[in-house]
Amino acid sequence: MANREGMVRKTDATERMTHWILAGSFLFALFTGLGMMFHHWSIIPTILGGYYAVKWMHIFSGVVFGISLIAVIIMWWEDAGKFVEGDGKWILRAGGYLWDVKDMPPSGKFNAGQKIFFWFVVVFGILLVITGLIMINVLAFPVVVARWAYMLHAMSVFVLASFLMVHIYLGTIGNPGTLQAMLYGWVTREWAQFHCPRWLEEHDNKAQAKQE
Repeated sequence: MANREGMVRKTDATERMTHWILAGSFLFALFTGLGMMFHHWSIIPTILGGYYAVKWMHIFSGVVFGISLIAVIIMWWEDAGKFVEGDGKWILRAGGYLWDVKDMPPSGKFNAGQKIFFWFVVVFGILLVITGLIMINVLAFPVVVARWAYMLHAMSVFVLASFLMVHIYLGTIGNPGTLQAMLYGWVTREWAQFHCPRWLEEHDNKAQAKQE
């Protein structure tokens, strides 16, 4: 990415690092969780040093996930946490992914679909952390609370894992040029004009104001 002519910076180093820590900690927690939950995944505890070691790896990755989740909420609240005018039309038109759509409402840094994904991560991520904390010392809680904690924990994992697969597809082969925003931080102006024209206009206005 040495040649940045005709490109704009979409994300900074802090955004990229926090994004990958959140994703990595979730995937590792998912990996270790499967090893503890299902006997036919017993190869996971075997290669990681046993069930006791995997349990603490799972807890540690959950803590990292929780901290990075808080950081993501604070970092992207203004851009991804708030729906604005035009987001409703974007949702009703499915972002143009399911059928051809003309005159799509211009998106900001994140489109309405990404905002929905953000909120799923926030809601089910918080639920995942809370239920995980209960499960660490499950005997300290009433039986009904423990049962709900296990069910909601599993449900949250399923929802986030499902959305993550869609997120990976749309961030790679589904939208060529998107992945580099989270690898290097830079995207082409053509990509930005197509996916987030309102953000590009704001970006250019700020750059022009600094030069004046």
